[in-house]
Amino acid sequence: MDVGSVYGSYYETAKSYMGLRKEEKQAGFAEKVTHKSQVSSEDMTLEEYKEYFNEKMSGLYTHHSQRGMNWVIDITDAAYKRMQTDPEYEKKILDALAKNKAVNFGNYIPQISYMHIDDTYEKCYGYTQGMKENDGYSGSSSAKGTDAGRQKKARQKELLEEYLEKRAQAKKQQLEMLNKKIAKMELERSRQTQSWNSERQMAKASNAYDANIMMEAELVKNITKGENNGNFK
Repeated sequence: MDVGSVYGSYYETAKSYMGLRKEEKQAGFAEKVTHKSQVSSEDMTLEEYKEYFNEKMSGLYTHHSQRGMNWVIDITDAAYKRMQTDPEYEKKILDALAKNKAVNFGNYIPQISYMHIDDTYEKCYGYTQGMKENDGYSGSSSAKGTDAGRQKKARQKELLEEYLEKRAQAKKQQLEMLNKKIAKMELERSRQTQSWNSERQMAKASNAYDANIMMEAELVKNITKGENNGNFK
């Protein structure tokens, strides 16, 4: 047997094995999704529903111009719970994601695309950050240097870190504003309590003064009455 036959036999065997593994993997995934689709989402645990929804989201079509773009999709637990019990809201969110993933950015794409998903559509928002030339989409056949690729990845990482830092700062500022608001409310409540206590004390003093005046008036009345009785006798 010559070398070509050995290599060909090995190649065909390896190819068959890889094809079988791929079919098994696809069959396993399909079986998993089919099994979950047969179970009502309301009967799932929250973690099971998260996995179920994320599989749906991963299956959405993504336009090829978005290759290399970093997607950051932030879904709150409240959003997962709402979608788990509200199929219409789940569909609305999936439609919005599908619409964004199908956008054709052409030769220039954002570095980062961020989407925040919450339990109401009004609280959902998204934005893009940075811009780079989409070499993969433009079809350029020129060789890209390793250093250039590393620089691009480093820049992407830097932008992502900047975004996460800005997000942390925004949350910190929101917390500080909330604490200031609470402190202001506590101060106002304390002031009102002191004012109320002061008014109560003034009312008590006024009542005591009025009572004292009445007692003195009654005493004078009794004395006058006694004197009149004495004169009468």
